[in-house]
Amino acid sequence: MLRNFASLDYTSSLYRNIRREIEKMAEYTTREMVEAIELAPPVRNFLTRTFFPRERTHVAEKIEVDVKKGKRVMAPFVSPRIGGKVITRQGFQTNEFTTPRIAPERVMTIDDISKRTLGENVYSKKTPSEREDELLVDDLKELDDSIQRRVEWMCRQVIFEGKLDVVDKEAGVDFQIDYGFKNITVLTSDKYWSLSTVNPMPLLKKERRRIIKESGVAPDMLLFAEDTIDTFIDNPFIKEAMNIRNMQNIEIKPKIIDEALTFYGRIASLGFDIYSYNESFINDEGGEEDIIPSGACLMASSKGIGGLEFGLITQIEDKKFQSYEAKQVPKIYCNETSEVKTLRLTSRPLPKPDDIASWSVIYPNGQGE
Repeated sequence: MLRNFASLDYTSSLYRNIRREIEKMAEYTTREMVEAIELAPPVRNFLTRTFFPRERTHVAEKIEVDVKKGKRVMAPFVSPRIGGKVITRQGFQTNEFTTPRIAPERVMTIDDISKRTLGENVYSKKTPSEREDELLVDDLKELDDSIQRRVEWMCRQVIFEGKLDVVDKEAGVDFQIDYGFKNITVLTSDKYWSLSTVNPMPLLKKERRRIIKESGVAPDMLLFAEDTIDTFIDNPFIKEAMNIRNMQNIEIKPKIIDEALTFYGRIASLGFDIYSYNESFINDEGGEEDIIPSGACLMASSKGIGGLEFGLITQIEDKKFQSYEAKQVPKIYCNETSEVKTLRLTSRPLPKPDDIASWSVIYPNGQGE
């Protein structure tokens, strides 16, 4: 069955509500801007919205994260003469993590509001004040987009590595959030799926059963890197399963969902929908990387593996510290000497898995090959 994933193509109407509300404001107070931002539906990237769909805010910068491995315990038999038997609660480990701080800024100068903006009619009679309002809305959207790209990267790291490195060399920030994820299978050269003698199905079946046994979650999705999907569908054993009449265990009928996401088909006996995702990002070193690491295959539930936790945001306003329990908080501050107005958008997101045993990462032809 083809999953009903929302389009990755975000339309310009996304921020109409923000534009409408902000343009009404005579003064850009923080709470008014937070309310305006909340009016718009959240920008969602594929990994974020698929695997971390829930969102929750907190009243502290540090949050406690319960990391568990689920076990399915049966109720015990008891004698009619006794009241009952105690069964132990599922074990979990509680860690305290500092939510990473993200705070991109955009500067606005007199030149920005005095000259024609991109797309504005050459004979436009807009005032500098009107351009300021429009630039503010556009800048908010771009800052929000940059935050969402970082959140998507954070989700990528948690999914495929089980940990997150938070590094800012200039500010001296360097710490790691590690959930202890161990379900990474890197096949050796004699077990590569590209070999005509290797059948991928036993490993897929084994990993699916392990996930169900350890977490109680039934994975229903295989997500391949673009450079790995052909290895799977061209495997002789997979082709043979496709050609067995009346069985229809594996059906490959590619369908493009959008420019990055492709639905390939279904493995009926295991309940898997098969996808490939071809999207990239610019890393902190300026190089281009694929969102799905090269050579990787993700086995997970399309209902998600966790949620996003947002830490408390504190900033100085009117020479006093103000704290906000919110997903994002804007701030506008001015340097009257240099005639510069700066817009900052701050967020403290942390992707948190519910159960680290509920998904699996496979490298069918070796990691990164």
